[in-house]
Amino acid sequence: MAEKFFSKKSSPKPGAAVSRGPLFGKRNLRYGVVSVCVTLAAIAVIVLFNVVVTALFTRYPLDIDLTEDQIFEISRETREYLAALDQDVEIYVLNTESGFAAGSPREYFIQANEVIGKYVQYSSRVRFEYVDLIRNPDFPSRYPAVDATINDILIVSGNRVRKLSPRDLFNIQTDYQGYFPQEFIVSSKAEQAMTSAIIGVTSRNTSLAVVIGGHGELEVSAFTDLLRMNAWDVSSINTMTESIPSGAGLVILAAPERDLSLEELDGIDRFLESGSDRVLLYLSSFRQPGLSGQSDEPDESMQTALPNLDAFLAEWGLAVDPGIVFETNSSNIIGNSPYLAFADFAEDNYAKVMTEKGLRPVLPQSRPLRQVFEAERYRRTSVLIRSSPSSGIRPANAALDWEPGPQDLRSGIPLLALSSSTRNNVDGDIVSAHVLVCGSAAVWNPSILGSTNIANSAYFLDLAGRLAGREEQFYVQDKTLGLSNLNVTAGQVIILALIFIVLIPLGVLVTGIVVWLRRRHR
Repeated sequence: MAEKFFSKKSSPKPGAAVSRGPLFGKRNLRYGVVSVCVTLAAIAVIVLFNVVVTALFTRYPLDIDLTEDQIFEISRETREYLAALDQDVEIYVLNTESGFAAGSPREYFIQANEVIGKYVQYSSRVRFEYVDLIRNPDFPSRYPAVDATINDILIVSGNRVRKLSPRDLFNIQTDYQGYFPQEFIVSSKAEQAMTSAIIGVTSRNTSLAVVIGGHGELEVSAFTDLLRMNAWDVSSINTMTESIPSGAGLVILAAPERDLSLEELDGIDRFLESGSDRVLLYLSSFRQPGLSGQSDEPDESMQTALPNLDAFLAEWGLAVDPGIVFETNSSNIIGNSPYLAFADFAEDNYAKVMTEKGLRPVLPQSRPLRQVFEAERYRRTSVLIRSSPSSGIRPANAALDWEPGPQDLRSGIPLLALSSSTRNNVDGDIVSAHVLVCGSAAVWNPSILGSTNIANSAYFLDLAGRLAGREEQFYVQDKTLGLSNLNVTAGQVIILALIFIVLIPLGVLVTGIVVWLRRRHR
């Protein structure tokens, strides 16, 4: 038995071939080398493919936005502007990509981050970079003209720089209920802010808007911020001590509580006559002293009328009457206030884009306007926005328990009116000037300008720009983020189920079996 377990294998005969086993066979060695080469080649192809795809995704728009309102895409207007861009633009986000996208609320910062990244995809002139301020703390010192910090965005072209803070990318409202005010984002205006900033650093013609103060005027920062975002320079002056700058294109007079002097109004006249495309934009308020058409029984809370301003407007063929416009049709009323309602555009020239988008204006608590004349010498007046056919006017002297009667109802009350003059100046050139009168001082309320369903932002921005002769006009509707349902039919559900539950797994299974069988019989 011991010999069976410990017997030695017989030695090969001299000259006989020695078998090296399957590990050292020439055929297996050849297959091994080929397998290693194929594996290395596959890895190289995958790495190269990943590099190419990453570069393509950075430069070209290969991803698809399936959201209903294309909230992660930029608009056709922006793409067309970028395609025609003839100057180099650099965009710096002062954070890491993950750090910026982690802002709160996260969904809005993610959307803004996606939108910012789109700009480099549509123009070879645009370069985009994240700058980690922890690793590069001295980077903002390159641009001392702006006070930049983390999460700010710098848009640079040549020696011109614009800074956008995160607040510039969103429409923010404040809830004053409770002990402490709470701010919350209601919509994104990232594209509007970015494109406007690029226009601002590349535009060869920057317009100047001037806000008149010194007479108890209303604060209009929401609208002037919108102007700044669209490459306007904005300044404030007191016409009692200062003259309107000669380079101004737009002057804003927002609901003064005290009358302007004749000298100040003469200065406004000189401004309007100083060149072509000069615009005075005047806002009225129901809280102002009465202007034209003062009632025989004025409200005791009303102050003395503003006779100088009243006469100035009358020369341009326009008047602001006392009272407040109200609405009776509940489908037009916003919330529960009859003084906050949708109005109607009265013309198609300036409102065409808004009507195509199905947007309507809102002029809250508006005073009624009146055309003193339609045409006189070189001046013509027109109504741009009217109240609905189901509106009326609450008298200025109405009692607290006032109820509207048939005598108070009135259809199509003018709420925004324009007076334009066209004439020859001393050099014989044709020049134009415009006086735009709005009955509502709340027309630029931040919540109204930030609404995606109201035309005010786009309409007034476009109107002021066109009257002032601006060539570069741009506006993109703000975007509200939210969860959307994927609406599919029963048949589409069956097709999707067959593809993802049956066909794709079956294809993977068949491929695996074929590969296994081929390798088994090799």
